[in-house]
Amino acid sequence: MPAPFLQRASIGVAFALVALLLPAAAQELRVQPTPFSTWLDLEALAEPNPPRLSLPIWLGTVTRTVVPDVVGRAATTYFRLPIRRFGDLNENVLLRVFYEDVRGLAPSVTGKTSAGVALFVHGPFGAGLDLPNSETIAIPMAGIDYLEIEVPGDGRNIRGAFVSTLKEAQAWHALDFQPASSLVDPFQNAPAVQPTDDDLYLYGRLRAAIDPGVMKLTPQTTPIGTWEFELAALPLLSVVTFEILNVDALAAPELTVNGQPLGAVAIHLPDLADPGYEGHVRARDTEVRFRYTGWLRCQKAVPASLLAVGLNKIAIRLSNDSGPVAVRAVELQLKNQ
Repeated sequence: MPAPFLQRASIGVAFALVALLLPAAAQELRVQPTPFSTWLDLEALAEPNPPRLSLPIWLGTVTRTVVPDVVGRAATTYFRLPIRRFGDLNENVLLRVFYEDVRGLAPSVTGKTSAGVALFVHGPFGAGLDLPNSETIAIPMAGIDYLEIEVPGDGRNIRGAFVSTLKEAQAWHALDFQPASSLVDPFQNAPAVQPTDDDLYLYGRLRAAIDPGVMKLTPQTTPIGTWEFELAALPLLSVVTFEILNVDALAAPELTVNGQPLGAVAIHLPDLADPGYEGHVRARDTEVRFRYTGWLRCQKAVPASLLAVGLNKIAIRLSNDSGPVAVRAVELQLKNQ
């Protein structure tokens, strides 16, 4: 068992009195069991002597096969994940693929029978942003004997995969509202923002999509992304929401409204156990920098005094410590009462 590295101290008079009456109870560090989930280091399979992967009972030996170039067709790499059927245990599987989103090297996922018949196809995914990304897929496994991640080239842009069996659970939601997502993220990442074509009004709130598209920002060339919108009247409060890819957890972007800086936005960070965190060490930097190889939700409240009737401009600015990112689904909420 690993040695504990976190100690907790009681704070306050009430806690101190309790400590005098009761013997101190040390908390143990326990490894959280995950018998039906695993992280697959697919980069390691390209090494001369690949390590043996720790696999759940329902998953067979993972293999990597490179089909070399032939006339008129480039090389293709296949990562095969054989599936052992265990009744209800793995009727549905979650697969999250981590990859470098390079143009022309978009991965796809297929579920096939032992005879090679495709029963499930997803992809190719990615937008050629040249940024680390990930794709989460829920796969119904009826009739499927193996999953295959296919990617053009030598497959070195595939970092790894997280796989887990899925269990259905009943959840209640308000009848007038749709549930946030049909799939609960195991590491508490917020579901993706779903921009709407029309503005929506509810209980004094107006919700409007400013830009549902994707914009790539780089500190050296394009450190600022700007968007404009018009207001017919001033709100009492507003909130800007967007999603960001490949953000440094220690270098959140900053928001500016009509030329007035508001500081760093708030990022909804998932559990630090999420394989989406990828650590990097930079020259002359004492910190290990962790970027998140997936989309995260960001928000910033905007005081009404910074807005104006008519044309308004918001800007998302990268800090000097940031790496390249992409921004999508920029949205505005206005509180009117």
